[in-house]
Amino acid sequence: MRRPARNDMGKQINYYMGYHDFLSVAQAALDSGCVIYRHTYEDGRWRLIPGTTLDVVQPDCREYYFHIPEIGGFDVTRASQNQYVADEARLSVIEAGFCIPGKHEIVKNRLYIVTGRYTDDGDWIPRPDMLTKVYNKLVRVVKKVAPYTELAHFVVNPMYAGEKHTSKEYISAEFYELVQREDYKLG
Repeated sequence: MRRPARNDMGKQINYYMGYHDFLSVAQAALDSGCVIYRHTYEDGRWRLIPGTTLDVVQPDCREYYFHIPEIGGFDVTRASQNQYVADEARLSVIEAGFCIPGKHEIVKNRLYIVTGRYTDDGDWIPRPDMLTKVYNKLVRVVKKVAPYTELAHFVVNPMYAGEKHTSKEYISAEFYELVQREDYKLG
């Protein structure tokens, strides 16, 4: 039986980190040989813009792809007028982003890599070791910038409105202060 080409589960670390802290993660990606792609909205459509310097990371764009050219190409597909990363290209990218606080709430972001993908013929292609190596290096940077911290906080989910919860999260000092001093909700 032929299985459609698709990505499978992956590895991720979720965290609460803002733009300025994220710059250290992005710099580590650049130092590892990555090209950074950011989404931008121009002329009524979404596009992916590449960059090899830190200025590609902008405070108004929270989602990025860290592409490792040594592993493979970075192909995009078009759906309507928008560009999306092709399934084949996901074996050479790390999805990354930072959090932009909303009105008294912060929604987490993550680093993510796929485990592998199936081809159109149903053959499994595992994630390249080099992708895992760079991902693990970036995870170490995340853990320095946003250490695993126990905190009492409110959550965005309306089911738990008004209830304070205690959990351990990867959270930067900037956002920890917002949660502790100004009762920002975590989502």
